[in-house]
Amino acid sequence: MKLKSFMGLSLVLAKMEFKLRNEGTYLGMLWYLLNPLLMFFLLFFVFSKRLGADIPYYPLYLLLGIIIFNFFQHTTTEASQQIIKNDHLIKSIRFPYASLIGCIVLKTIFSHIFEIIIFGIFMIIFGVSLKGLILYPIILFFLICFTLGISLFFSSISVYFADFNNIWTFISRLLWFATPIFYSIEKQARLIYFNSFNPMYYFITAAREILIYQRLPSLMLIAGIIIFSTAALLIGLFTFNKLKNRFAEML
Repeated sequence: MKLKSFMGLSLVLAKMEFKLRNEGTYLGMLWYLLNPLLMFFLLFFVFSKRLGADIPYYPLYLLLGIIIFNFFQHTTTEASQQIIKNDHLIKSIRFPYASLIGCIVLKTIFSHIFEIIIFGIFMIIFGVSLKGLILYPIILFFLICFTLGISLFFSSISVYFADFNNIWTFISRLLWFATPIFYSIEKQARLIYFNSFNPMYYFITAAREILIYQRLPSLMLIAGIIIFSTAALLIGLFTFNKLKNRFAEML
């Protein structure tokens, strides 16, 4: 897979999907912001006085958790069906199939940028310095690598397992509740142990440390981010390249 052709085609496809999604709508790009904002206001209304009372800057804590987890969940869920959805293209012409997955990742990055801008506005409202935004692209880079790797893996094995998308939808919902998005895991031994194996815990916690609490993440968080993102990308690329030659046959 040539990186130049992969990125070029992925970018073209992402732009097309981004424009098609907004074409003919009255709110346009605002639709990308409605989901995280509505989820934020709902959870804040329900849990702010119970689970969030002892968490500094709880509104920012909650919103950032939602934004980052949504990036991962939406991308991987859509990517898991991307090869199957484009079976007519795969059966008809030869092209870098991975660009179909890259397209989904890039499209989600576009919407993520708008979400981070909204988060920046919330930071100003709550009197938090914006200097953490300078370092956030580092976290985002590793999050993209991790999400791309998982997306490549999911998209390739879903061709061979018809029920995989339903399985992942169920598992991702469980993961959403198990990840400390609207609560803290301090003094909860079982959740601390579980989240030590949960990649999203590392990305979300490190982002909170940088953006909200204005401090560098611990070495454990940094190591977890690097290890999980590298492993996911390598496994995803290996699996996709190993199975892609039989996509047309299996579809």
